[in-house]
Amino acid sequence: MQSVFDVVALPLSGTKHLSRKEEAYSKILEIVLHGKIDQNGILNEQKLAEAFGMSRAPVREALQMLCSERILENVPRMGYRIVPISVKETIDAINVRLLLEIESARLACRNRNQEGLEKLDRLIAQEKQIEADEENIHSWITQGDLVHQTIAELSGNVILVQMIVSLIDLMRRASIQLILGGKEKPAGIHYHMGILKAVRAGDEKQAEELLKKDILIIKDLLTQW
Repeated sequence: MQSVFDVVALPLSGTKHLSRKEEAYSKILEIVLHGKIDQNGILNEQKLAEAFGMSRAPVREALQMLCSERILENVPRMGYRIVPISVKETIDAINVRLLLEIESARLACRNRNQEGLEKLDRLIAQEKQIEADEENIHSWITQGDLVHQTIAELSGNVILVQMIVSLIDLMRRASIQLILGGKEKPAGIHYHMGILKAVRAGDEKQAEELLKKDILIIKDLLTQW
């Protein structure tokens, strides 16, 4: 079982104005979403407080918030552990993502501006480096999340962005729990670059087609592994 001290030394950006509870929440959530603790690992309130350099009260409040969101669950006399995500819940999330992200891609293609094009160009440059690292599934998933979130943001629909980001977070947890586990990225899957280029060119049909293929990869992996 992993020690909390092995997983809390993570960078935390943009938290200068956060309360202690919000800071603790952000750090704990980062641990969960980035797979820094295994599925059966236990998060201990006292050890987290010590590692974060804060009192137990804000950590306790943050843990309770994460429990209310069904990200963590309390284990009496032990601590907190990650709520397992079922295959059905994962597939349900995939199906909803398909609907929402196809719409976000259409809007992103139609609402392109200079700032959006520059953001896409930066991502395309990053993607070239990720594709060169064929075996790193963690980098592939993390970069993919950034690609999908960016396209959602370029849609200009704030509610759509919030819903997609929520599903991306759930899918990242599902990937960590159900798929990663030492697996390697399937060879030859490079949809992210094509998606970015299609959106940059305003090609709605191509963007939708590649987004669908990319999102359905997880469903395929669930049936294969």
